[in-house]
Amino acid sequence: MATRRSYINIVEDGRTRLEQNSPVNNFNQQGISKAFLDILGVEVEKQYDNLEYVYRAIDPTKATGSDLEKIGYLVGEYRTEAVTPSDYSTTNFYFYIDPKINMSLSSMIKRSYTYEERNTLVSNGFLTNDIYGEPQNLIIPIDTVVQNFDGTISYTTINSVILNNTDSYVGIIATNTGPSYNVETNTLIAHTLHQIPELRKISQYIKCSNRFPIQNGKYSINDDELRYKISTSRSSIRSNELSIRRSALSVPGVRDILFEKNKYGAGTVNIIIDGVSPLISQGLIDAVKEKVQQEQSYGDTIYVNRPEYIGIELDIGIVITLGTIDELSVKQLVKSSIIQYINDLPIGGEIIWNRIIDVVMDVSGVEDIVPRTFKLGEYDIFHKLIKNQIILQFQNQKASLTQKFFCDYGLCNICIV
Repeated sequence: MATRRSYINIVEDGRTRLEQNSPVNNFNQQGISKAFLDILGVEVEKQYDNLEYVYRAIDPTKATGSDLEKIGYLVGEYRTEAVTPSDYSTTNFYFYIDPKINMSLSSMIKRSYTYEERNTLVSNGFLTNDIYGEPQNLIIPIDTVVQNFDGTISYTTINSVILNNTDSYVGIIATNTGPSYNVETNTLIAHTLHQIPELRKISQYIKCSNRFPIQNGKYSINDDELRYKISTSRSSIRSNELSIRRSALSVPGVRDILFEKNKYGAGTVNIIIDGVSPLISQGLIDAVKEKVQQEQSYGDTIYVNRPEYIGIELDIGIVITLGTIDELSVKQLVKSSIIQYINDLPIGGEIIWNRIIDVVMDVSGVEDIVPRTFKLGEYDIFHKLIKNQIILQFQNQKASLTQKFFCDYGLCNICIV
């Protein structure tokens, strides 16, 4: 770009040239020469401003806003819009009858409502009966609000739900956009059925939860993120490993992927997702699959899967520093630190016992650690249990290429010794 010249620089240079090369020498404030120089200085400075804008607008390292978006259009990269967290699958969020009451749906309805009230439920579309006139299905209406425990995060159901004696799944979508509405497993545990007059009597017996995290909410990308997408947009041809990897990693909730070529035969690619949250939902799998198929060549097949989960069960004793007041908080801190360490390990990662000892000893108030039990086995993410469990010595354990270690609060026991 040409060196910018300011109004003062232009006027002074013009005056010098006129004095040296012409008889013009009257440059007082009312003089014609001064007026012409002022016009020349203003207009030339404007042209420098225009040139500077053009150079900035076409330079990806300096362009901003809509100018940067126009550069992105040239290479097929777009500024993604803010995304509302959602999971439309029928394997994540569900309603169920509280097992503590030890009653079937029919027994709960008959115990809570009179015969006339049950007829009202049927008339208003909240209940269906079987051929014998007995309560069969409860209908939870579309747009029912479900929330976290304090009501700061809300989702709504996208369809009505038929509730019977089994878990009843339904798709949900957040009431606002952005990552602040993303949720972890078992976060959406409250609902607003008590606000429906017909269901008020039994709302306390109806529970809900989400089996998997919902992590696909995001804000619109900023200029720096769009600039990065532009800079890497042509670093590889479509349908190779890098382009597929970039597409998968652009999906909110994906931390990394394992890329396996020809896993199921020639022309196949298997992608295993390593998520921001340890458990991968079907909704996230579907989102990644939709995204990477845009990079798929004719004749190729792309599979998207979650890792094989290895459940870790631990029983650890800790020695508390004498005089520690809040022992319960220390136990919770130790438990959360161990769980975070295990769940943050990548696919194919290794549990290193010295590292577990370090994270426990880093907790204020812990004086010593006494490992008691260490078990692992195949983790069933749907039933939340460990199969084929084995007891191990307290030694480092390495996961295989497609395995990921997992632990939660129900699998980690901390006691004071």
